[in-house]
Amino acid sequence: MDFTHCNLGSGVRLHLCETDKFNTVTCKMIVQQDLARDTAAATALIPALVKRGSQKFPTTRQIARELEYLHAASFSSDVLKIGERQLLEFFFDMVDPSLLPDGEENWKRGLETFWDIATNPVTEDGAFVQEYFEQEKLNLRREVEGLVNNKRAYALARAVELMCPDEPYGVYRYGSVSEIAELDNHEEYKYYQSLLMHRPIDIFLVGRNLDLLANEIARLEFPRGEAAELRPITTRDVTEERFHVEEMPAQQSVLVMTYRTSQRYLDPNYYGLLVCNGILGAFPHSKLFVNVRERASLAYYVSSFVEGTKGVLTINAGIDAAAIDQTVQIIKEQVSALQNGEITPEEIEQTKTGLCSSIVSMADDPPSVIDRNLIGLVNGEMRSFDDVLEAIQSVTAEQVRQAAQGLKIDTIYVLKGIAGKE
Repeated sequence: MDFTHCNLGSGVRLHLCETDKFNTVTCKMIVQQDLARDTAAATALIPALVKRGSQKFPTTRQIARELEYLHAASFSSDVLKIGERQLLEFFFDMVDPSLLPDGEENWKRGLETFWDIATNPVTEDGAFVQEYFEQEKLNLRREVEGLVNNKRAYALARAVELMCPDEPYGVYRYGSVSEIAELDNHEEYKYYQSLLMHRPIDIFLVGRNLDLLANEIARLEFPRGEAAELRPITTRDVTEERFHVEEMPAQQSVLVMTYRTSQRYLDPNYYGLLVCNGILGAFPHSKLFVNVRERASLAYYVSSFVEGTKGVLTINAGIDAAAIDQTVQIIKEQVSALQNGEITPEEIEQTKTGLCSSIVSMADDPPSVIDRNLIGLVNGEMRSFDDVLEAIQSVTAEQVRQAAQGLKIDTIYVLKGIAGKE
């Protein structure tokens, strides 16, 4: 299930996945922005504001009524972080028009509704409605402040922040409390208009009879200027291993270890890195799960994942405070084993099977069909299902070893639980 692509002009691209597998038509609009400390909070606030009302539907109740009229269509919005990009995501989904007696009329109305909500928010005195702005600003602040209540998510965010203090990758996708406090309604509205006018916009459609729908999208109008160039990803060499401990009332501790990789999405051995990560910690048969959790009984959970755009492999584990040193030692031993080529045929085959099954399963869900392309979108090279599956299947043990040898530990972060004080 792959996409065809066409340019709609001035940095706007349309991506179509024609399929009769689903009884819905799914649309996502992605607006890319450079992730930066001084704009992260402003970008993160936009998805909440646009859901509050549009010019045609000024309240959430009116939006809900319109979506119900469109045979229970759905709209949502969020902000994503991929590498050093912050992505605004607007989602719309409705019943396939060909299954409805008034299908074409409903699709046009649905598309106009989606476009109005996403690009034409309700305004007041040349800005967002002040009441909405203040409420959503408060909600965003609470979201950021509440991160500490999810110890695992907080530890991962802190580890990245400490690893990349002067790199955009270290910025949390929702910004910081101090940045949120500085947000101004009129400046926020101007900023959103600037994003729509100058940042790259990609519109994805999944469903049937998309040529007709694409023609309707091509007729939609909104102000566009010259598309801005986005910054390339920053890279750093590891100069030393850094160790940070932060104490917090909690029953267990969280260990996070970050490695810089020598391979990223556009590099030749990227899929060797994916298989390497799978063998290390992405599956129940992985070295970390077997050796840290099962044999040594040191972790409540342990896993690893790769951020392929930035080129970072992250290991995280829930452990007891007394087990920090031993857990770090065993984890380093598993990485060294991969670097020394201690890889069994069974590990490779099980990992390839797991990776391919995960990719194939994404074809059963329309939003996932789109989401698997976002890393390619950010990196400027979208790849087909078949090409990805073939690349994974062709990975050799030597490629896995080479990918592992490119792993260099950067930061070890421990969120150390203080027992009995949670």
